[in-house]
Amino acid sequence: MKNRFNILVDIFLISFPLIVQNTLRMLLGTIDKIFVGQLGEDTIAGVGGANQLISLFLVIVFSFSSGFTILVSQSEGKNDKEYTNKLINNTISFSIFLSLSLMSIFYMWSDTFLSWMKIDGIAFDRAYEYFFINIPSIIFIILSSVFSGFFVANKKNFFPMLATVFSMIFNVCFDYFFIIILDFGVLGAAWATFLARILEFIILIFFVYKRFKFENIIFKFNFNKNILKRLLYISLPMTIDGTVWQFAATVNTSLIFRLGTDQMAIFEVLKIFQSIVLTPISALASASVGIIAGYLGKKDYEKANIYSKQSIFLSFLITSILSFIIILFYDNIFDWFKLSQNSVFIGKSLMIYLIFLIFCQTSNIIFPYILRSGGDTWSILFITLFGFWIIQIPLSYILGFVFDFKLNGIFFAMIIGEFFKGTLFFIRYIRKKWIKNLN
Repeated sequence: MKNRFNILVDIFLISFPLIVQNTLRMLLGTIDKIFVGQLGEDTIAGVGGANQLISLFLVIVFSFSSGFTILVSQSEGKNDKEYTNKLINNTISFSIFLSLSLMSIFYMWSDTFLSWMKIDGIAFDRAYEYFFINIPSIIFIILSSVFSGFFVANKKNFFPMLATVFSMIFNVCFDYFFIIILDFGVLGAAWATFLARILEFIILIFFVYKRFKFENIIFKFNFNKNILKRLLYISLPMTIDGTVWQFAATVNTSLIFRLGTDQMAIFEVLKIFQSIVLTPISALASASVGIIAGYLGKKDYEKANIYSKQSIFLSFLITSILSFIIILFYDNIFDWFKLSQNSVFIGKSLMIYLIFLIFCQTSNIIFPYILRSGGDTWSILFITLFGFWIIQIPLSYILGFVFDFKLNGIFFAMIIGEFFKGTLFFIRYIRKKWIKNLN
């Protein structure tokens, strides 16, 4: 048995490519915001609202691909290649079907969805322009997520990382070309993001083809009732959970829009600091699923439990280090955006709230991922439902509008909701009902 330090190193090395990949993807989004931030508060708010809406719908299929990763990890753990092949074929086929369905829904009702978010005026126009151009990228995002999940399950995280590196480099170049040189404004940011997503997909297709050929995996469109039923059993609660989470975030966004475009612009800048910390934590948690689920597939429950504890420790260690760095340098980052002096003052005053929120959200990333590795997905759904819709959203309205604490009140409500969920996730974790084989 490895000692704890070696296990930490093992987890970090397996997670590192995924951490780099997700961090680069986060930086790509941040660079977009910096370029868009030169166009004023209305544009920052509009693009932020559009991305929030896209995330609400994409979480449906992202959750499906997460269920795929869990099942493939356990299947690979017991070396069942035939079942792995069937899982891959069914997941890709169903993902394409869902992607096309989502794209059709967006094209028909995009303006209606944006109106529901209380976006109006110039911010609405900017949101619609950005949103409409990026609708076709949905299929590329979803399939890239599934392909990345396959590599995560096989602990081959280097390939998705490499695809993201190239995607980020081209996105920055496209941003500069379309926004700065051609002066396309928000349309330039939209086209830059769209083209970068296509490029990432093409690179992943190349790596997937090579890997499938190596493992003798033959892709063909297939809808196997039993496999889809198994996928849905694992993924459905994750899908509902993710949808509930994103819908709550969308409602939260609409509440902030009601406070004013300037408040939404502040929130979008603060989300950059949040992403700096939580992006590598999400990557670490995602990689941990592959490791822990692999041991559960082998029925090595002791190792699965040990690796889960070290994943938790490493998550909070990374959060502490990155939070400290943010505290040192957040003054400089606010200067990158074209915000009013009052907006900058409000944003800086909210940093202490943000740090508390980040630590609460760290627990609400790592614990649910560990629970999912053993298929304990329904408990996560109920905790998320209660935390968001019984506590956070009502409290956000009460503190933000009834007591008129504005953005401060909404942040405080978010902290209380996240702390409540984290406590329940921890209780569920220590009961160890997640330690089981799914196959």
